[in-house]
Amino acid sequence: MRLTIRELDRLQSVDIGAVDPAMLPDAGSVALNAALPQRDRVSCLVQAGINPYCFCVGGVGVKIEFSEDGPSLQDTLAAFLLRIKSGR
Repeated sequence: MRLTIRELDRLQSVDIGAVDPAMLPDAGSVALNAALPQRDRVSCLVQAGINPYCFCVGGVGVKIEFSEDGPSLQDTLAAFLLRIKSGR
């Protein structure tokens, strides 16, 4: 299943403040096949009824957004953890 830009825009435009966190999947309970390409993993989530932009972590609703020209999530988290470790 290939997602259209319109479908991805609809998923991305969800107002996280209007969503009950109890209705979102818990990030720790979602298992993905890391061997699949990213596009296929997103399709698997959507086919399972999960919005890949909105989920729950520790009872808190979370919405993620990506920038075409921004750093990767891995780079951002690594920089964050280094700042914490250095006390900044």
